[in-house]
Amino acid sequence: MAEPETNPYSSREISWLGMAGMARNVGYGVNKVFAADLLSLLTPSQPLIGLVLGMEGLLGLILNPLAGWMSDRYTTRFGRRRLYVIFSAPLAGILWVLFTGSHVLNLAIIFLISFYFFQQVSPTPYQAWMPDIVKPQFWGRASGLLNLWWQVGNFLAFLPIPLLWKTIHGGAFWVTAAIMVAGGLVTGFAVRERAPGDTPAAAERLPRVPWLSSDLIKYFVAQLFWWLAFEAMASFFTLFMVHTLHGTVIDAALGMAIFTLSTIIVALVFGRLYERFPAKPLMLICIGAFGLIGYTGTIIRSVPLAFLLLFVAGIFWGGIQVVSYPWGSDLLNRALPRGTDASQYYGLLYGVANLTQSVGLLVAAPVTGFMIAAQGGSYSAMFWVNVIASFLSLLACAVIRTEPHASTRPAKDLP
Repeated sequence: MAEPETNPYSSREISWLGMAGMARNVGYGVNKVFAADLLSLLTPSQPLIGLVLGMEGLLGLILNPLAGWMSDRYTTRFGRRRLYVIFSAPLAGILWVLFTGSHVLNLAIIFLISFYFFQQVSPTPYQAWMPDIVKPQFWGRASGLLNLWWQVGNFLAFLPIPLLWKTIHGGAFWVTAAIMVAGGLVTGFAVRERAPGDTPAAAERLPRVPWLSSDLIKYFVAQLFWWLAFEAMASFFTLFMVHTLHGTVIDAALGMAIFTLSTIIVALVFGRLYERFPAKPLMLICIGAFGLIGYTGTIIRSVPLAFLLLFVAGIFWGGIQVVSYPWGSDLLNRALPRGTDASQYYGLLYGVANLTQSVGLLVAAPVTGFMIAAQGGSYSAMFWVNVIASFLSLLACAVIRTEPHASTRPAKDLP
């Protein structure tokens, strides 16, 4: 289906695309909140619980680049990206209900690992879908709207659904599954796909086209460190709230909800800023501010002040997410030879990006734990990991060459 020239950008269509991302993040969040506790009801073995939960990251390392590469290369009559979303999100929702309702350990483990599998199948093809169907001059706007819906999913998972669980218990898991099923189906059936415009012969030549530029490598390095900076804070935040600030677990949940709420509020703002200003300065400001706010975590001793700082930190974390998403596609377009169809590489691009994110998440907890131990058990030390990782991310972004947005370059350079 050709894109109408009179309506090159549709916020409604991008919202439909955002439903699958919201559904996926709901599943991601409720897993973080409930999975370990539910497993502990079936086994006292903490190593076994840790091993099962760790399968999420391991599958992400494998499936994110693999699914992205496959969605670039193989086309069906239903499209390239659609099938990864329309099946994985509903199946993940069903498997979550099966896991939460299981009273047999082996079955629970099978259901949970299968849930992780389908959760990790869709993100990369899904991210590659947006630049396929949106013109480069509207990537910032689309990223802002998509990030808004993604963060809504996080917010639902971290506050309303746990509160609902306190009232209706298992019914909250059915609500979670319903959101996941509906989100995948809405995106799968409501969002068009652009025809790839290539042939099997062109697909065979795909690996021989250079795409991994030095700037993209710096982008991936920066992404690894900004996720390390975030996860260093998120991994031990509840313990910091309870043991350092003398708050409660509910205070920790409220703090992360406030953080997520601020990312929702600023998503559309940063999407517009991306269209008006170069991406690099925006990223440097957001990463630098995020690290500076992390530094304040080493000295605060008040729960209300922590809430305030989390709200401000969420603003700049939201900026990092909104700006980095289209910037990756922009850097890819610059790296490819003139006349190359960039849509053949978006899955590979975001597959590698998600791989670096997974690495950051995997190393964050051990590195932060070591830092806390080295500081005599002070949970405030986790913020030093945030500061150092933010600084390294800032350096990686600073050495990326500055060029105009893809939307300002000649049309023949664009996909």
